[in-house]
Amino acid sequence: MKSLILVVLLSGWALHPLPSQSQSNPPAFPLAGDWQGDLQIKGVVHHIVLHLDTNAEGKMTALEDFPGENSYGWPAIGGSFDGSHLTLRFAQWKLNSEGTAAYPSVYSYDATVSPSGTELTGVIKDQKESWPLNYNRLTWQIKTPKPAPPTPVDGDWAGFEDWGSSKVRKIFHISNTEDGLRAYLDVPQEQIKGALAHTVSYDAASRGISISFGDTVYSGKMTADGMALDINMVEPLFHYVIHFERLKEKQPVSK
Repeated sequence: MKSLILVVLLSGWALHPLPSQSQSNPPAFPLAGDWQGDLQIKGVVHHIVLHLDTNAEGKMTALEDFPGENSYGWPAIGGSFDGSHLTLRFAQWKLNSEGTAAYPSVYSYDATVSPSGTELTGVIKDQKESWPLNYNRLTWQIKTPKPAPPTPVDGDWAGFEDWGSSKVRKIFHISNTEDGLRAYLDVPQEQIKGALAHTVSYDAASRGISISFGDTVYSGKMTADGMALDINMVEPLFHYVIHFERLKEKQPVSK
């Protein structure tokens, strides 16, 4: 389970419609906001921050931070909420026997919401074990930054991470906001959709860009014609060179 916490990637998703949801005017999501909890495994405590919200379609979204592992903004792959019980499904990635690729397995978090709406009492389970995990509410809403004038790097970009025996497509959605640049990552083959980057920076003079997801950093330059990004992806034990090209058709931005 320790490896689960250290390398977890929680894929983006859109859940079942909330009860009594209207297409034109979805109700406020009662769990929207920030939550914190501590997961104890074999005497080691892992602090987790859970961000719950709804997207423009009124469907639930969830992002998790693991500050102690320098991992932020990883979303879930599915789940449900019936008004009193919350279920979230997450994906865990492990290296294969050759140490050159990863494959997902699914684990879940099942919780009961307190009558006051301030506590989640639940259990996290994988295929073999389970651990208690309770959350307390930190805030009652999540701030969504307002759009700001676009930068040259704004847009949708796609490239392939070459594993030798296979290639994995990655898509970045980059946009400028009042709080600075934001980037979301999709990896369709690994069920990742809408992973929110921890930090994003772009220098117009050098055309340099850096996007980080905890210990994983994508850094490089935009080409002079503004149509591609030549990126070095560096993470513990791995280093890939990825050529991202600007997508002509806009890709949906996941939250």
